[in-house]
Amino acid sequence: MHTGFNWIIVSIVILIHGFGEYISLVNGFNIDLKSPLLKTGPDGSSFGFSLLGYTHYSGQKGVVIGSPTEGNNGGLFWCPLLRSTCSRIDIDLEKETHMQPGLNGALLGYSMSSAFNNSRGPITVCAPRLSWSSAASVYLPGGCFEFNERLEEPQLNPAPSAICLNVKDSDKSIDLRYCTFGASVNQHPNRPKQLFMGGPHFYFEKGVGASVNTNTFERVITSIEDIPSNTLLGSSLDTTDRLYAPLPGLKSHELYVAYGGPGVPSSAVNSFTDKTKFGTGIVLIFQSNKQNGRNNIKPLMKIEGQSFGSRFGHSLIFLDINGDGWDDLIVGAPYQYSNTTVGGHRRHGAVFIFLNRQSYFHTPVDEVSGVELFSYNYPETFQIITPPSHNCGNSHIPGFGATVTKLGDINHDGFQDFAVGAPYEDNGGAVYIYHGSKSGKLQKPTQIICANDLQSPRPLEGFGFSLGLNGADLDENGYPDMAIGAALSSSVAVLRARPVVKLRAYLTLMDGSTTLPSSLNSLVDCTHEAQSITGYKAPSAKCIDMKLILTYTSVDGKSCSPHKTYPVSILLKYNPTNEWITEGWDQTSENHSPNYESKCTYNQYSTIISKNIMKEFYKNYTLSPIVFIREKSLSDSEMIVKDYFKRNESAYLTGYDSPGGYLQLEGNAFCRDLHKIKENIPFNQDELNSASTLRIIFRDTYLIDQTDRLKIGVKWIAKMTEPYPLADQIDEYPVADPHANTELLQISFDNPCAIRQCCPTVRVSYNVKVTRDKNGPVVYVGDDNNQTIELSVRVTNIGNDLVYATGLVSNFLPNLLELDSTLKEASLIQPDTAICHLQYPLASGESSECMIRWLVIGHQLAVQMAKFHVNSTVLISSNNPIQVEGQLNNELQVNIKMIVNVSVFGTTEPNTIYFSGNVSDGISSMTAENQIGDVRIVGKFTVRNLRKHSLIPASRLIIDWPFEFAGLINEPHGKYLLYLLENPYVIQHALTIPGQTVDNETSVVCDSKALQKVVNPHNFRIFSRLRKSNDGVPVRTASINIPSDNPSPYPPLSDKMILEPVPDRLADSKKLVDRKMTTISCYNGRIRCVPIICDLGKLSYKAGPITLEFIARLWENTMREDFLKVFLTKLHLTATWKADVKYGIDLGGSDYAQDTVSQWNYTQILSVFPLDFIFESIMHYFSFKQFNNNCDDEFCPK
Repeated sequence: MHTGFNWIIVSIVILIHGFGEYISLVNGFNIDLKSPLLKTGPDGSSFGFSLLGYTHYSGQKGVVIGSPTEGNNGGLFWCPLLRSTCSRIDIDLEKETHMQPGLNGALLGYSMSSAFNNSRGPITVCAPRLSWSSAASVYLPGGCFEFNERLEEPQLNPAPSAICLNVKDSDKSIDLRYCTFGASVNQHPNRPKQLFMGGPHFYFEKGVGASVNTNTFERVITSIEDIPSNTLLGSSLDTTDRLYAPLPGLKSHELYVAYGGPGVPSSAVNSFTDKTKFGTGIVLIFQSNKQNGRNNIKPLMKIEGQSFGSRFGHSLIFLDINGDGWDDLIVGAPYQYSNTTVGGHRRHGAVFIFLNRQSYFHTPVDEVSGVELFSYNYPETFQIITPPSHNCGNSHIPGFGATVTKLGDINHDGFQDFAVGAPYEDNGGAVYIYHGSKSGKLQKPTQIICANDLQSPRPLEGFGFSLGLNGADLDENGYPDMAIGAALSSSVAVLRARPVVKLRAYLTLMDGSTTLPSSLNSLVDCTHEAQSITGYKAPSAKCIDMKLILTYTSVDGKSCSPHKTYPVSILLKYNPTNEWITEGWDQTSENHSPNYESKCTYNQYSTIISKNIMKEFYKNYTLSPIVFIREKSLSDSEMIVKDYFKRNESAYLTGYDSPGGYLQLEGNAFCRDLHKIKENIPFNQDELNSASTLRIIFRDTYLIDQTDRLKIGVKWIAKMTEPYPLADQIDEYPVADPHANTELLQISFDNPCAIRQCCPTVRVSYNVKVTRDKNGPVVYVGDDNNQTIELSVRVTNIGNDLVYATGLVSNFLPNLLELDSTLKEASLIQPDTAICHLQYPLASGESSECMIRWLVIGHQLAVQMAKFHVNSTVLISSNNPIQVEGQLNNELQVNIKMIVNVSVFGTTEPNTIYFSGNVSDGISSMTAENQIGDVRIVGKFTVRNLRKHSLIPASRLIIDWPFEFAGLINEPHGKYLLYLLENPYVIQHALTIPGQTVDNETSVVCDSKALQKVVNPHNFRIFSRLRKSNDGVPVRTASINIPSDNPSPYPPLSDKMILEPVPDRLADSKKLVDRKMTTISCYNGRIRCVPIICDLGKLSYKAGPITLEFIARLWENTMREDFLKVFLTKLHLTATWKADVKYGIDLGGSDYAQDTVSQWNYTQILSVFPLDFIFESIMHYFSFKQFNNNCDDEFCPK
């Protein structure tokens, strides 16, 4: 018998120790920890297992404390609030009951309740293991006693024994005699004579709930039908009459009761439990009265847990946490897995928050509607809170959710609050305080109370095992207090709530007024002080001194001493984000901005600008229009700023989302009575004199949005006086909510649009002066002439309201343009942003214009581009949509061109070659270059930039090398034509650029893949001594990819040789012989060519020409075999020069360039198309003359 009941004690009471380490970001609030009232009981008595706030008949307030393992059967103690000792409440169980003599362990004091929380009245105390002896058997029905308001004359309620003794077949099975009524107990203040008890071991531990009328003893119990064994229903319970709407025909609300069943059933019964949720724990909600005259009632609603063995339902309460008038459900699950980890282990424990969905319906629903009021299916009304990190010490099984209790409105914000116990948190346990709110959404706890926070004569263990008082105010200061049991160390801590004051901040001018003048230029000049401001500032800066006033007021409206002040640390930031203000928390902030209904009418043919132009301007340019003297950036004050974020420390990072720095001040908060705040009574001079003074500099008075209020965010840390240990008068030590430490202060401007709605209507016209060519606006890179771009705007008010058009802002390319300093009306905001100011405000019909002028510094262009943009917009202040004729924005696209004068020419030595003779032996018989042909051919290609102040950053020369004669076009290779003997040489003077190291190596790099193919593929011996020039150096080689925009590929090969008569001046005067000539090139299909790409690097006038020298021999066997009957053969050797830049190339207005050369000096420039950035040049002709046996003397070789 003892074994079975000991199990329930373990399952309900004992949790497992763990370990861990976390850091807390949660600060204390108004539950005082400096002067706790500690109560201690006998060691090992579980003193503090249950707690009940109580008002004695004498008027004395205190706590009734249960001690269920004290003595043989448990005990009760009465502990007056301000006394250090407790007195035992006497009860003789054997006299008052039919318990079996010698069968001890009744656990008196296991649970307690009272319908009279803050007034005199009876209490109920239960002993769930109370035995009952009959003639045949011994039962454990449990039982509950009612004590009068003197804590005397206990009366046993007969319902538990009556229910338990009448269980069918209980005389045959010992397991059916375990009922354990009184493991949980509750009474509702609106039904004080209705007693609710839980019996978790009833009927094979299915569990049961019972409702008993203490006057008539009429009882109702929950049905065990479809309840699996070991459900342990009744382990916890609570009641409410604010769950459903009244039933039809009734005016009063019914009373409902919820029972928790946290056990793990041995099997599912009739599919009552979904297999996926089997063993997760359940909560069942019942109507408290009979159903259709039956005493066994069935549940109206069922909520199951989410994980196996979580003990969902171990604790529960009904509480209206969002103030909508309907009670919500809070359920503890101390073994629920959470997402947080400690020491590599997942932390356990969770509390489930189910908001009552009544407020989501058009009209409240009653119990017969079938609507699920508590459900996982609606994310907006469901939330899980898990144990947060903190500095108490962290266990991975802290028992978070083992207890939950109502606190009442402990901070007097109008919402009900609650506490969660975690008795097995490291270092003795912890309790978490959560405040209700309008949304009902909970984030981090507002206060964490650690066992080791309290000074106790004995170490506290199991702190949070019980939580009590349910909102009772024991010290009668108007604030609920709380009691926390540490049953493992037989201790109780009674903690009182300190009165709450609300801090407020105000911003005024020095005379107490709250309106800034419309003409900011009339303010004090502080140009000298503004020199310390980083970033843009107007040439003439203006500033104003203001008063920052801090007050505190009792949230209850109680008067206070005007001479009592508290030091406060203050943090200021201009125009912070909403996230900076709220820290992501559910917070109702006062909105001082005017909220007008739009009455503007708009022309359908106009452009409507809805966005706030000035806000977007500040954000885009990270520009704060005002600056505090001595302000610091967030990066410089990060550690200080963090301290001011009490709800969510990481929210300090949102300071980077708005421009401007921080100012930290020290001040004092003085008392201001609530009636002065409600009546908006101005501050007197003494109050102004005591306030902190701050100076604000206007960075540029033209950039202030005067149609909006000047907004300054303020956070503070109040240094309130702490109570001394064992202080009796806790009222003398008010406290401010450290989380409610933020306000947005706003100052308006003295203009009509600040007090009424304005509907701005403007006409905007732009005028641009810039060089143009046939393709539009253009600037020239490297042009020696002065070039400018001039942009002006004219804004006209064509509406009836004032228009605050403040300026023109333009973005430009700073490495190509520079602001013309001779034009005083324009200035730089950033290196790439210029602004000119417009006169404002504009009355109806008035106009204003301004201009920005840039100088083109194209010769300094380092970044290549084909075009650039100058984007401009007119700044107009307005909180309403702006109607525009024309466009507020202007985009000017300007092409970039380089005016070049590049000379590309070539020579060959010799330029005429003679050959004759018969075909010689093949390649296999050759060993040296002289066996290829008689004459070395030296081709030189020279490129030169002739424009003095231009630098072509990159260019390349592509040489079409005539490698093979076409021959049989179906064969993979032809016959060699020009055999390149070695890698080309380059002749070049080094270009010296300031700031760069001079490199003696050539900047020219030729394609290694192409050279590897065409340079001496048969490794013939080369006669280096035959090279005549010693100026050049071998070119560097590297792999170069042919660009996709390379000139068109070579045409298909052709096996047809085109012959034409030799010109008369070359032919025999006697015309006895019909002589023919032919022309071959890479572009007429007669030669297999290989492109050799050479990157030339920078091409500068200073550096002089770059010459590439190629040394080759004509393959004479090819000429003898294929050109035997041709008198004259012309070979076109071509090359292409290309500027490797993204901007355009301009040849001074010509569409092409061409040179005419003599026939024997074959240098011819082909057409150049600047739009394609290609310069092509026919570099030279080689003429080959053939002689046979009957040649004329005139042309025979000498």
